[in-house]
Amino acid sequence: MVEQKPQRVLVIISNNSEHWEQCWSSSEDLLPIAYEILQNNNLLECTYKNQPELKLLAKQNWGSRVFLVFDISNTWYDPSLGHLPEHNNLPVTIVRLGKKIQAYSASPPVRNKVNSDIARVHNSSGVNSIPPFVTDYTSGSPFYPSPRDPSLLV
Repeated sequence: MVEQKPQRVLVIISNNSEHWEQCWSSSEDLLPIAYEILQNNNLLECTYKNQPELKLLAKQNWGSRVFLVFDISNTWYDPSLGHLPEHNNLPVTIVRLGKKIQAYSASPPVRNKVNSDIARVHNSSGVNSIPPFVTDYTSGSPFYPSPRDPSLLV
């Protein structure tokens, strides 16, 4: 049996992508597509016989770009601890869907930013919040009325 190693994926969809129309309203449908791209580019942390669990954590709309973050095989994910930085230390790969399709491993600074952004949005969303966390920046900065721990808001 192959050990499943959790992995986090940042998918960046530009408004030039063939997936643009579905990326916000049907975000979950893009996860298997991104998974297949990672598989074809040998960017998965381990080899799977069948597609593992893909869990959408967050999506953000910035107008001309939509960002999706999902985990692969993260069986230890716990919504009650997901806002803590020490529970967000996964390897990160990036899939870009635009005119061209690209996939690559994230550099350490990008990996740290993606992981800390997931902890931050989880914290900002409040107690008993569960993914996916949806943030729309197209009409200004979002407001979070009841963060878990206000001291973690930076």
